[in-house]
Amino acid sequence: MDINARQLGALDFNYLDQSETFQYCTDQLARAKSSQAIMAKLPDFVTPWETALQTFDVAYRKMTTAQQTKTVSNLDKERDSLYTGFTGTVTNAKKSPIAAQAAAAEQVEEAVKRYGADASGEYEQQTMRTEQLCSDLLANYQSQLTTLGLTAWVEALQAKNQEFQTAMNARTNDQAGYVPSELSQLRLQLIAAYRNFVKMLNVVLIYEGDTAYATVVDQMNAEVRHYKQIIARKGGTVSSSTDNGGTTTNTTDTGENGGSTENQGGDNSGNSENSGNSGDNGENTGGSGDNGSGGGSYDEADEN
Repeated sequence: MDINARQLGALDFNYLDQSETFQYCTDQLARAKSSQAIMAKLPDFVTPWETALQTFDVAYRKMTTAQQTKTVSNLDKERDSLYTGFTGTVTNAKKSPIAAQAAAAEQVEEAVKRYGADASGEYEQQTMRTEQLCSDLLANYQSQLTTLGLTAWVEALQAKNQEFQTAMNARTNDQAGYVPSELSQLRLQLIAAYRNFVKMLNVVLIYEGDTAYATVVDQMNAEVRHYKQIIARKGGTVSSSTDNGGTTTNTTDTGENGGSTENQGGDNSGNSENSGNSGDNGENTGGSGDNGSGGGSYDEADEN
């Protein structure tokens, strides 16, 4: 038994949101699967981890479509800017000393009032009325728009309105079946499967030695250190310990030091993961388990 064998360091998922958790597990799984030694020794722990990641991926993709709300919101703001700019220009043109421009502005303004595409209205109503207004103007007010130099403006407004509707349709289709609470539970299962793998890998490293695993464990520990930098930027406190040779990464004040616990909510998975060697700080997330998606998790984007 080699008590000085390399160990895969601990990571406090409490400070990682859904996307960071997904990316971390995806990258680490790829490294594990690239190791013939790991795949020969620990397939019973890699496979459940991979299955949990795939299941999480399906739910996560549904969640990320919720982020399309941000895209929809941005497109709505761009559309509103075009609309208010256009109507403001028409209003100002009514004061033009050039009679033809003033008359053209009066006529265009009548069309604007008729459709009432208020920028503060509901998405669906605004989209419909904006399309009707633009179609009418381009079909029946071409001479007036030319006089005012506003043809390209109306075309841009119509194109932005159609782009907005396309984004709305995509969001509606992709969000079907998205259940936020389900994603949180699947995240817990993914983290538990990952930790089971870490626990067994560290046991193997202690009892068999790290010769066959040195390269991949060093790579995986480099990723752990990278994410600890992310955690530190979010307010988590980590020590300056590294993952060289017979030591394990020690984090402080994040629930992963020695015999302490890591708590991310209220659900208790009851997994104990202590793979430390004698005299060193191990990886213990036992007792309370890994709960919730943590303070940094993403739930749903605001929706207009």
